[in-house]
Amino acid sequence: MSCRLQGKENMKIDYYAYHSGMNGWNAGLKMLLAVGTLCLTIALDKPAVSLFVLLTMSLLTLIKGKIPGKAYLHFLSVPLAFVIMSGAAIAVEFGRSPVGDWNLHIFFFYLCFYRSSLLLAGAVFLKAMAGISALYMLSLSTPVNQLVLVLQKLHLPSLLVELMNLIYRYIFILIDAADQMQTAAKARFGYVTFRQSCRSFALVAGNLFLVSLKKAGTYYDALLSRGYEGRLEFLTEETAPAPGQLVFTGVYLLTVIVLGCVL
Repeated sequence: MSCRLQGKENMKIDYYAYHSGMNGWNAGLKMLLAVGTLCLTIALDKPAVSLFVLLTMSLLTLIKGKIPGKAYLHFLSVPLAFVIMSGAAIAVEFGRSPVGDWNLHIFFFYLCFYRSSLLLAGAVFLKAMAGISALYMLSLSTPVNQLVLVLQKLHLPSLLVELMNLIYRYIFILIDAADQMQTAAKARFGYVTFRQSCRSFALVAGNLFLVSLKKAGTYYDALLSRGYEGRLEFLTEETAPAPGQLVFTGVYLLTVIVLGCVL
């Protein structure tokens, strides 16, 4: 994926967060719902619970958050490749003899499959996707400035919160700069051969480092000119949690716990 596409995907997340039907929900409550669901999914370690969380969190994001289904599936596909590779590493074993419950002979080795390994791989896959869906519910409905307010209320070190916000924001700037450099290199046939591609990559990486240093100095001067005294102030708007939202969060987390104990 090109830098431009990555930048657009990040900006789409911001766009959907600001236009989400759940944007009016209290940010702390949404974080409690997402993180609580994630922790319960990991702690209970039940495939049925993971499947329930995956379906309900996805439906909440799609229906209540009003995120387009095509866009949501695209976001899910980004980590899907890593999850599949992790599951494959658990499910498949290599050997020189036909062992396991099932095996497949390929050239001079065997792909061996055990029923227990396949079940474990499926459980890990569901658990990972459930956690991802819970975090997507949070990220696709909560702008960064609201998350900053929640983290400040949790008394996280201000330096950590400021760094998180600055890194997130300036990733877009560096992606745009890298995209412009790549476009300029392509216009000069910098990616015609493998050798030229390696050389162009090295030049873009080196120039990007210099550009990042220059922009860092420029933005620091801009902060000083606006009265920066070592602490960033964020414009945030706090929304009180509605009774219905509190009830939904409590009932949902309790349902997950009950499912984990019963199933």
